[in-house]
Amino acid sequence: MKPDAYRLKLETYPLVVSVPSRFQDLDPLGHINNVAIGAFYEEARGALNRKAFPLDLRKANKMRMVIADVHIAYLDEAFYPDDLVVGSGILRIGGSSYTIGQGLFQNGRCIGASESVLVNTDGKKPSPIPEEGRKALEVLIIKTV
Repeated sequence: MKPDAYRLKLETYPLVVSVPSRFQDLDPLGHINNVAIGAFYEEARGALNRKAFPLDLRKANKMRMVIADVHIAYLDEAFYPDDLVVGSGILRIGGSSYTIGQGLFQNGRCIGASESVLVNTDGKKPSPIPEEGRKALEVLIIKTV
């Protein structure tokens, strides 16, 4: 996955979350390891999902979001102890699924990009995204210009 140039700029993303790096995230070379990088994206995905689908909306509509696909592009190294900043937004909204685009930044430089497809289910099969949730996702769409 080679991200488009607009995805390398933090101002592209409608939701920004700062996540502290941890000593335990280091690999033997002193970099934050690739498994930990995935957890930074996950933390920001959770923030986006909580914003778009508050608990009362999820309960009322029996929503259960599951990840169907994740791609991560590692563009540069990340180091401890500096915090990481994850920008997140919506790339696509389907009937029962949506795609989250994310950029990972440290000290002002983009060090990675991720795309995740999430599917709304009723616990057994895909289920349409409720209209209220769809409107919340639309507010979070990434502007490409």
